[in-house]
Amino acid sequence: MHTTTPDTIMKSPTMRPVVFAGCFGWLHRPSHHRSDVGVVLCNPFGYDALGVHGGWRDLAESLAAGGMPALRFDYPGTGDSSGNEEDPDRFRAWLDSVKAAAAYLRAQTGVTRLTLCGVRLGATFAALAAEEIEGIDSIVLLAPVLSGKNYVRELEMQHQAWRSSRNGIEDGPREHHEGAIGAYGFRMYPDTIEQLKAVDLERRAERPAPRVLIHDVCDSARLRRLVDRYRAQGAQVSVEIFGEYGKFLQDPSISAAPRMAFRNVLDWLGVDAHAANANHADASEGGMRSHQKPEVLMPLSSAQIEFDDGVETPVIFGGTRYMGVFCAPRKMLDDAPAVLIVNTGGVHHVGDGRLAVLLSRRLASQGIASLRMDLTGIGDSGRRDDAQSFDVIYQRYSVGDARTGVDWLSSQGYPEVVMFGVCAGAYVGIHTALAHPAVAACMSVNLPFFTWKGREQKENARVIEGNRVYLRSMRDPRKWLRLLGDRTRGAKIAAAVSRRMLARVTARAASPFERLLGVQTSSGAIRKLAAQLERKGVQTALLYGSDDVGLDELEIHFGQNGSELSKLSKVTVEAVDSLDHALFSYAARDTVMRYFERFMRERVLSVRERALVA
Repeated sequence: MHTTTPDTIMKSPTMRPVVFAGCFGWLHRPSHHRSDVGVVLCNPFGYDALGVHGGWRDLAESLAAGGMPALRFDYPGTGDSSGNEEDPDRFRAWLDSVKAAAAYLRAQTGVTRLTLCGVRLGATFAALAAEEIEGIDSIVLLAPVLSGKNYVRELEMQHQAWRSSRNGIEDGPREHHEGAIGAYGFRMYPDTIEQLKAVDLERRAERPAPRVLIHDVCDSARLRRLVDRYRAQGAQVSVEIFGEYGKFLQDPSISAAPRMAFRNVLDWLGVDAHAANANHADASEGGMRSHQKPEVLMPLSSAQIEFDDGVETPVIFGGTRYMGVFCAPRKMLDDAPAVLIVNTGGVHHVGDGRLAVLLSRRLASQGIASLRMDLTGIGDSGRRDDAQSFDVIYQRYSVGDARTGVDWLSSQGYPEVVMFGVCAGAYVGIHTALAHPAVAACMSVNLPFFTWKGREQKENARVIEGNRVYLRSMRDPRKWLRLLGDRTRGAKIAAAVSRRMLARVTARAASPFERLLGVQTSSGAIRKLAAQLERKGVQTALLYGSDDVGLDELEIHFGQNGSELSKLSKVTVEAVDSLDHALFSYAARDTVMRYFERFMRERVLSVRERALVA
């Protein structure tokens, strides 16, 4: 039975982190209901779910601002939810979680009718789950997977393309699982694959809902047959072309919410577009942002994810500006520092390949607490302004944000904190380690640069390889032919290599003048940064893949393989063969977690023990 709570009489919509049936999610409630319909948003699979995270939040906020409650959530074994991707029977677990989300939304908001809205495989789950849930008023299918067999073939091609790419790294024998497929950090396993192959929406016997809205990338014969079948079963079906698909399912750093498609969804659902402020577009990211900002509510005490070695709790801090997940071990290691894990690029706090979640729970098994947090404007944290680019986030706000995360951990009884970050998160880590007195140690993985030089540098890091890769490629005639066929890319590569060579020569030549004249160049400032970490006593580990582009930056300022850093006792460098830049490979993620465990054991915990004995 629905009861009135303070949430339902507030002047602005609210969003609150929630947990139900082991699934983590966000409940978006309107200030007052204008409809008896609620919306459940169903994620796509794998890396696609990271890309659509920001857009899904935009749509949920717009729905709530227009008077319609919405719930977005992570399936079991994905995101912040309990379980792992390799757990058995994921297909059934994912369908059941959609049903659990529908029941939770009804119980919390009192809505009597429901809409299920999904994108890609999430759209397929929406259609399948709707057949098993009473009172589904409508479904919205955005680029739905119509044939499970075709989708599995798509995953297989994606898997093979990843393995054969210059960034693809084959998993070692210990990690290999026969029959598993996937790419970009996510896998699907044989039992799930077999169940998915049996799915063919066109051949389903029942209509999923009285009203159906489909946005697809083209008007295919298969789509027309599905529409005809739904209509023959008595459903009212509307079809639109999903022209913004390619901009939506992208790298999270550049993904743009599909404004036209979402506006159509809101209109079709009968949401007051004016109240939802659906026409407001974020100037820099291309996403939808409501003028009526939702009030972020603290999680309920019941909002916890439990696992064998610990308990995870969503936390809101910094005046409700920041969101994070605090992972507390069931058995705390005495006097152990906590670990702060920050974003990689635009990926929200779960990390590429779910690395942040896996690392947090692995640390908990060793008695170490951690906080994985979203920086300003990323994931589920607040935004400083509507015109905020990722360059602004990292250059202007990121270190201050991370310092607030350290402060929060200190307030929870952890006087010392260890920073962990990958790529852009590695940059945040070393600068926070220098800026905050409570940071005792830092591991930075695949650090692309020591100082932020703007969006151009970030883009180059994404598309340009390290010099080692190019020098090796020069011995391959096929790659020369490929470059000749793509002169634009060839010119970019030549320019990038030339810039790096010039920067290295300039840095080497400037060093004597710095000592003689007492001036400081940009390279000198970076060398000073390392010296300051040493003086502050921060145990610092720089970990790179052996071909990572960040090694070029390292060598510009510190010599071949960072040899000049060997003069320091607390700052170390190591290059590892099995690491791709984003740690999409299972083997790469496992390697990094093992290195970090060793780092904690040998350079953090043991140092504390020796200090206590002394």
